[in-house]
Amino acid sequence: MGAVYVAEHPLIGKKVALKVIHRELATNKEVVQRFFQEAKAVTKIGNEHIIEIHDFGQTPEGDHFYIMEYIEGETLASVLARESVLDVMRALHIGAQIAAALAAAHAAGVIHRDLKPDNVMLTMRLGDPNFVVLLDFGLAKMFVGGGQSAVKTAAGVLLGTPQYMSPEACESKGNLDHRTDIYALGILLFQMITGMLPFDGATMGEVLVKQVTQLPPPPRGYNPSIPPSVEQIVLRCLAKNVDARFPTMLALREALLDPESYLRKSPPIAPARSLAPGESKVDAKTVMAYAAQQAQAEQKTRIGVNTGSMPLPLPAPARTAPGEHGVKTMIGSGSTAPQPRQHSQQVPQHHPPAPEMVAPAQPKMNTMRIATPIGYSSRPPRKMWPIVLVLALLLGLGGGAFAVAWFGKQDGTQAVAAAEDAAAPVKKDSRSTPPPAPDAPSPDAVTVVESKGSAVASDKGSAAPPVNKPPPGMAVIVIDSTPQGAEVIGAGKNYGTTPATLSLPISDLPLDFELKLNGYKKKSKQIVVSGNIVINVNLDKAPAPRGPRKGSGAKQGSGDELMRPDDL
Repeated sequence: MGAVYVAEHPLIGKKVALKVIHRELATNKEVVQRFFQEAKAVTKIGNEHIIEIHDFGQTPEGDHFYIMEYIEGETLASVLARESVLDVMRALHIGAQIAAALAAAHAAGVIHRDLKPDNVMLTMRLGDPNFVVLLDFGLAKMFVGGGQSAVKTAAGVLLGTPQYMSPEACESKGNLDHRTDIYALGILLFQMITGMLPFDGATMGEVLVKQVTQLPPPPRGYNPSIPPSVEQIVLRCLAKNVDARFPTMLALREALLDPESYLRKSPPIAPARSLAPGESKVDAKTVMAYAAQQAQAEQKTRIGVNTGSMPLPLPAPARTAPGEHGVKTMIGSGSTAPQPRQHSQQVPQHHPPAPEMVAPAQPKMNTMRIATPIGYSSRPPRKMWPIVLVLALLLGLGGGAFAVAWFGKQDGTQAVAAAEDAAAPVKKDSRSTPPPAPDAPSPDAVTVVESKGSAVASDKGSAAPPVNKPPPGMAVIVIDSTPQGAEVIGAGKNYGTTPATLSLPISDLPLDFELKLNGYKKKSKQIVVSGNIVINVNLDKAPAPRGPRKGSGAKQGSGDELMRPDDL
């Protein structure tokens, strides 16, 4: 259609690519329309993997042109001419980028229709030496509203390169859709990983006939290092029926990014034709190694055939048969693949045949079943420790609740007994003093019941009333301790030992009391008298006194030579 030149901006010196239509085609309105349609299509897509077009127009001399970005790199055709076969991972990386570019084009309503190695540019970008930029949308089919093509192709007119054209394009069908690009990308993938074209011939007609009528050859027949998952992706792209191919470019891109995940989803097996003798370029050593591998696999399948259990499906063969007549890589429904050998066939000993490297079908394979021994259950034993743990927790919670209720009841009984004792006169001894007379109330009072160092209410929070009510404005306070016998001192007065009963005036002023008992630490309490209340204070036991260490080995300030203040 045209020629491409390297051009330079006269002011800023920026390099660009200048595409000019051939003058002998400038008078053809359809060619000119397709020329400018390419510029519109590329501008409409706007993808990083598609060439960017800056401007287009016509010179005063009548030359039609458009200006594209200039890309440093080389075409995929140049790479294949130099390296022939690419590494599988590199080919998948390139193919995934092409699929991403074409997916964006299809989303914009543009079908490329001329995908081939010459239109794929590899450049260094973003640290990737194999960054793909797709070129040449000159034969693109751009759809406008209603699904109609902007430029109609006349019936019987072939557009594209035959080796990369889909069967429907070779037949010049008018209802081409995006799946024709999927077929072309499948051929491109086949060429990158095998170094061969799946359909080629001496004439254009021979290539077109093969594209329409012949199944593709197995890629692993040319390159046994290709994984079966990659082979299945390529064969599915090359399906003659458009409905058997990948539905979209995005689906194909996902399969190229993770072929093993694609294979695990169990897609339909794509058929392939047999390789003719001598067609494969694999050496004899690889062929013999494959034959030995197949023989070993067949021997394993015969183990347990007559055990009577259900047949187990076999996985796909590890390698595709290379270089033998009648060899199939994948066998699909409706294909003309030869049937696998039967083990019952008698082979003459004097004429051993060449190994038929046929992909194994689904032979019946059974495993031995052993009955469950007596006394054992086929179901794994249940774990009992979670049930025991739950029961122990429930018993612990129930016991705790019972203990709280029981001891709370006992505390209430003791409070009532202490209140009854408050009505009787207090006996004098050497450690106690009588309570003050009702007409001369003491200013000291205690109104807290303490258990284990924390203040709680006695008898479920209510004060224990004495048997004989105290005079108005007075309250009976019972101070007890654990252990009992502690001296109760408050405001410089000794109120005797615990349990001690005090009759004190009701007041909002706090009163300080101190409890002392030999062998236990002193304990001070600040109490506000608000009514008849019982107090129980737990005393902390004092540590045993430690004397000074004898000898010169005692260090000053180590704490061993003096008693601690709280030991007193």
